[in-house]
Amino acid sequence: MLALWITIKVFIKGMIMGAVNVFPVSSGTVSLILGVFERFVNSIKSLNPKNFRYLRKGQASEFARRKQSLKSYEVYTWSFFIGLIIASVVYVMKRIEKVNIKNILLILAGFAISFMLSIKSNPYSNDNFLYLFLCGIVGATGMVVPGISGSHLMLLMGNYELIVTEAIPALTKASTFMHGARILFPFALGSVVSIVSFSYLLSWLMRDFRNETLSALAGFMLGSLPVVYPWKEPTADMMDFAFHLPQWNSELLMAVVMMVLGAATVYLLELMARHTAKKQAERLLNPKPKRHGKKTQ
Repeated sequence: MLALWITIKVFIKGMIMGAVNVFPVSSGTVSLILGVFERFVNSIKSLNPKNFRYLRKGQASEFARRKQSLKSYEVYTWSFFIGLIIASVVYVMKRIEKVNIKNILLILAGFAISFMLSIKSNPYSNDNFLYLFLCGIVGATGMVVPGISGSHLMLLMGNYELIVTEAIPALTKASTFMHGARILFPFALGSVVSIVSFSYLLSWLMRDFRNETLSALAGFMLGSLPVVYPWKEPTADMMDFAFHLPQWNSELLMAVVMMVLGAATVYLLELMARHTAKKQAERLLNPKPKRHGKKTQ
């Protein structure tokens, strides 16, 4: 029963990571929050070429088509993510065993790179095969690297709408299936290359340069906050965002509540992860004796 319950929890966490991919939020960050980052990276690293075709299978086109439902609660949703990210940065930094000048510089470098990416936008789409392949390589990094949003990178490259709101829904209709497949094939191919490559790299970095890697990841996550900052609009040329302070009203109060809930979610997940790890350690140290059936006379 324990193994089944662990499998179910991992499955649910995977669904959450997949769903987050549609929004401009890093699913790599979510994997850290959920406590499955290293398992996720090492699992992808262990894949062989025969299994590549199964990567990214099951993207929820219906979910993508209905993503506009976020608009109704946009401020509250992004506020929740702000709480998640800030608490996740604290969680990651607590795991850094040694703090020194090098790690601090890595945090600042990660923050600067992620921040500069977060404040840019690009409205122009491009369905060229090689460009879509490049979009797949760049966009899939958000699945593996915490703090980098694959969907936001798609916005920067101008192909978010083309892929998420045009190509994926097109697969659900026979009349437009080939159009969607033509766009998604090079993108998926690039994604596979990106995910596998970054998984090997991150697995090696987490093994041999753990503190340095966690420092850079913490900076990336902190620098991604402009992505989820709800009080912003694209500028007239659609190439940047105009940020402004929120008004003091009931919406702001509710946004603060959602931030606290987001942070509390990370804390609760951390407590659950500790409890599970403690139980597993106890079972390893004190295994239950095997029961043998009574011998018949």
